[in-house]
Amino acid sequence: MNDGPSYTVLLFHSIDDRVRLSLKNLGNIRPEPFEKVCTALKQEFDVVGIRELVELISDSAGKRGRFLAVTFDDGPKSYALNAAPILESLRIASICFLITDCIGDKAIYWRYLYNYCINAGFGKDLADLVNAEYGVSIKEEDIVSFTRSNYNREKTKLVMEEISKHIIAEEEYLEKENELFLEYEDIRRLKESPLVEFGIHTRTHPVMKGLDDEEIRDEISGSAALYRDRIGYGRPMFSVPFGRLYKDYDERTIKAALDLSTGVIFSAYGGRNGRGQSLYNIRRIPVHEGMLGAGVGKFVRSLFDAEAGPEYREAEKRLRESVEKRS
Repeated sequence: MNDGPSYTVLLFHSIDDRVRLSLKNLGNIRPEPFEKVCTALKQEFDVVGIRELVELISDSAGKRGRFLAVTFDDGPKSYALNAAPILESLRIASICFLITDCIGDKAIYWRYLYNYCINAGFGKDLADLVNAEYGVSIKEEDIVSFTRSNYNREKTKLVMEEISKHIIAEEEYLEKENELFLEYEDIRRLKESPLVEFGIHTRTHPVMKGLDDEEIRDEISGSAALYRDRIGYGRPMFSVPFGRLYKDYDERTIKAALDLSTGVIFSAYGGRNGRGQSLYNIRRIPVHEGMLGAGVGKFVRSLFDAEAGPEYREAEKRLRESVEKRS
């Protein structure tokens, strides 16, 4: 075990026990195992708020120890229903990164819609729509990986329109899969707690690498503008959608976010952070319920020496060199 200081950031999504086909097999954790994980984390780590953890990473003469912070992506309704109350009872701070167009279920998140179609038995129909739009021939089981690796903003919009025509109407989907995202009233109430903070996660949660430069800026600037207008003030922290460096995003996203005055930027490809980790690329470890199969204790102990994959070491070097050349 590495006895030097370590700074671990966990990434959660929904903490839900409701029946929502949009969430099924998409990183959800039920409230009971989530509470067990959080209880175990407090026993094994010095659990701190995200701003304190960032300060510790930046402090060349900082405290030694095993520090951990908790984050959530997407702004799920279950953050208010389940996660925040559990964390409050344990006095654990957290930050929730919002898909700002989806607040109040005002927009449909494309990945949730695709997931609903697959889990509702319309996977083949969805594959047919994707194949027609992209001019390919993929199978149902390849929809998720293909549409992520080949993301195109306009094609995604057109596939969603075809889903509304041929599989499930937008109004019916919103009625069946209601309360997927936080309302503004939830955010207002949660902000009253000193243990809760919010950040941005783009407007629509695209795969940033599939966007052109103007689209990248639109996703970040639009999200940041809404944040400053209705949620917080100053420089919001930013979580990159999907978050695998040079697979889901590249230096264009980081440079745009820095130019648009976001604060700390978070990835999602695993691994602890060491002292001096670049604040524009803080590593996070995604957590889903399948990781708890061998027991909560074993999972928590596995975090002690969690490292990013070797391919990301080279990717981080490449990103650092690119950002340092930024004018």
